[in-house]
Amino acid sequence: MMTAATIMTAFAAAVFAASSCVQWRGHERAAVRLLVAGWCVCAALFVVHAVAAQAPPFGNMRHVLCFFPLAIIPAWAFLVRVQRFPVSAQMAAVASVALIGALCMPLQAGWRQAPALQSAWFVPHVASYVVAYGLLALSAVSAAMAHGARREEQLRAAEAAAQLAFPFLTLGLCSGALWADAAWGRYWAWDIKEVWSLITWSLYLLYFHSAARYPESRRTLLLVAFAAVLVTFVVVNLLPGAAASLHSYAQ
Repeated sequence: MMTAATIMTAFAAAVFAASSCVQWRGHERAAVRLLVAGWCVCAALFVVHAVAAQAPPFGNMRHVLCFFPLAIIPAWAFLVRVQRFPVSAQMAAVASVALIGALCMPLQAGWRQAPALQSAWFVPHVASYVVAYGLLALSAVSAAMAHGARREEQLRAAEAAAQLAFPFLTLGLCSGALWADAAWGRYWAWDIKEVWSLITWSLYLLYFHSAARYPESRRTLLLVAFAAVLVTFVVVNLLPGAAASLHSYAQ
């Protein structure tokens, strides 16, 4: 089953990469069709992981990275439809990179949900952060590409993605505190993951409060804030030397 999951992950990554390339060539309809096809593969992959884990598959980095496209593509579609977010190659590229990252993670075929994860807060906490981080990755890519004649359009797109992500980021932070209180009897423990999550949330809050007043700093603020996302999600989760975090996947 896990061999099939690896093949499905690689195939979905290739489909998303193809979607990105097709979009760059200006074939929007074909790009969207490939994006939908990749999403369907990820939906099937989620079921395979859930069956293998006998629990919601959010407990290791491979599971979480495979869930990224499944969670953020509907959010991106909402931006396209409601806020006129430009249909672009960035979305497919972010999805493809997430899946390539998943292929680089340990397979952990025998993973089972530990007692500490058997909480009603487990799924909403992880899922909200996955949606938030995926949208913030899209925001950062849009901000990084903001130059020339399309600078303002790309910055508006980056801000729209960040605005949609922020409520999910807040939900993840608050649900984590409630889960910590239920599990450990305290809302906050100054764990390194908690601290970096708060730093990330604060940087995006700073962006929203200062973007209108200092418009020229929007791009820099978004990229700095996303750097904090990378520290929170990648460095703290994967580096054993980062500290004995209760949240670290390296433990």
